[in-house]
Amino acid sequence: MLRRITFLLAALILAAGTTTARDLNIVSDIAPINALLQAVTQGIQTPVTLIKSSVSPHDFALKPSDIRTIEQADVIFWLGPDATPALAKLLQSDRFADKAVNLAALDGVMQLGLRKAGVFSSDSAADGLDPHMWLAPENAKIWAKAMTGNLSSNDPQNAETYQANLANLVDAIDQAVGRIRTRFAQTPPVPYVQFHDAFQYFETSFGLSPLGAATSEDDESTSFGTIASLRQVLSAAPSTCVFVRDDIQAKRAAPLTDATGRKTGWLKPLGNGIADVETTYPALLDSLAKGYADCFALAR
Repeated sequence: MLRRITFLLAALILAAGTTTARDLNIVSDIAPINALLQAVTQGIQTPVTLIKSSVSPHDFALKPSDIRTIEQADVIFWLGPDATPALAKLLQSDRFADKAVNLAALDGVMQLGLRKAGVFSSDSAADGLDPHMWLAPENAKIWAKAMTGNLSSNDPQNAETYQANLANLVDAIDQAVGRIRTRFAQTPPVPYVQFHDAFQYFETSFGLSPLGAATSEDDESTSFGTIASLRQVLSAAPSTCVFVRDDIQAKRAAPLTDATGRKTGWLKPLGNGIADVETTYPALLDSLAKGYADCFALAR
């Protein structure tokens, strides 16, 4: 009897000292960040995102259900007030100081300033931070490593799996970068402009250089002078591309695409409507590269 009691006590002590796996409530602000989290937590956790890829972060407004999701979260990964301003007041409050991780503020993250709409030149810099930081693969790798460290601390029993998932994700991103460099070597760029200047981080990462953009902010109206200056620079090149995000932008960009030799290309910075982008970050990179290269090929 004494031996049995001793055995039970030992088992209880051992159980009390054992770290158990945790089901974490992991929240992200936008779909590309959720895609990174999906990869890091594969087979362990199920992260959720507040802003679907079909919704512009600039147009997003918090609903009561979103606030409940944030309140119940163990950790929230977001891109800061420039990318998702609707979350700024809540996530920058003392109440969420220990939960909210501002990925944009991490050491080593590439940060680029906004560019003025129109033909780009050496004095095109505008006030403010370009918030589309997720389109730089090196940024994504920095964030994935930070996510892995944070989640491993919150759920140490699964730390080894988080690390293995991270290694797989970094390898997948590096492979995507290699594919994209090969694609652009095989299909070199033609002169191009874009309706909304949302792709500076991707362009910087892969050596692309647009002639200009019709708008620098997502909700910015286009001026006659800006359109006229872009038409002039496009007319100097025999084969050009004009990149838009959707049908609405395509209609607004019509004055830029109504001449022979100007082709319309489609780029989706959040990957909405593209298979696998919701859960696979490299698919977003590949989809952008394909969008560029397809138009470059047509314009030649």
